[in-house]
Amino acid sequence: MLSANDTFMTLFQAYGALLDGTETIYFNINAEPDGSAPIKRIPCGIDRLNNIISIYATKSEMSVLEAGKTYWYDLTMDTPTGLHMTLIYPSKLIVREVMHSD
Repeated sequence: MLSANDTFMTLFQAYGALLDGTETIYFNINAEPDGSAPIKRIPCGIDRLNNIISIYATKSEMSVLEAGKTYWYDLTMDTPTGLHMTLIYPSKLIVREVMHSD
């Protein structure tokens, strides 16, 4: 769940794989759980020392998501050797309205 029109920052710990920084990881937001209506694809940062995947999107980037709607997200990874895998399967992403108007 996240607040409408706010900056989005979160971290994921990668278990079962050692990230070396050559991977390309994306946080994908979709209107449908089957991936048929992509909305946003956010490139992720990688902390190789701690095996952490970081996601950061500005307020303006996140403004494409409507308050009160439920979207779907997943996390995908591509490697230089051609491996493509889903790190997090589709999950609900709920956008909540906020009370402030700044």
